[in-house]
Amino acid sequence: MDLTFSLPIYIIVILYAFLGAAIKFIDQAYDEERYSRKLANVIAIVAGITMGGLMALDSPFSTAFYGAMILSLVLARKIDNRAFLAGTLIAALTLLVLWPVTDPVVLLAPLVIFILAGFLDEVVDGLAQKAQAPKMVRWVMLYRPLSDVALVAMMLLGWFPWYYLVPYFAFTFAYLAMERLSWMDTGSVMRDFLSRAMSMIHVRP
Repeated sequence: MDLTFSLPIYIIVILYAFLGAAIKFIDQAYDEERYSRKLANVIAIVAGITMGGLMALDSPFSTAFYGAMILSLVLARKIDNRAFLAGTLIAALTLLVLWPVTDPVVLLAPLVIFILAGFLDEVVDGLAQKAQAPKMVRWVMLYRPLSDVALVAMMLLGWFPWYYLVPYFAFTFAYLAMERLSWMDTGSVMRDFLSRAMSMIHVRP
């Protein structure tokens, strides 16, 4: 079918932010037990449909970006729980179902560059964690800087429009924000606040 689809950029930004937060949420639910795994499984299904839809409807950028992300995670053996596995399979299935309708454009060079950058980011991040690198080094590795450099280089070459920096960094910042936020941390802050308040009450004459 010869149909043309185009998602508004603000929708793309919102969906990228959702995926960034969702991926980290699932990671924390399984690896750190900060959140409900049942909820993480539900989010993985929604995230898989969202990712597959973006790859089908927003090519060539989202096709290359998320396609490379999936392949680099497979290469780095980072798909290590049932939610990530389900989300990955659903994303691939969604893309395949929509492919005959949307006919997404796949650019091989950006796909390969994203795969290499993503794979190296994952490997370097893992090494930094295992080697107990300084906090600043771990933070830089968590930020996945090689993928940033790769994206800017491809934009300088004219392969992608510059406005894709907005959804890209929406994904990154949402991922990092979820790293900082957790219900356990929130509870700890509230307990500290209440403790301080009670102390102030007791010292009053």
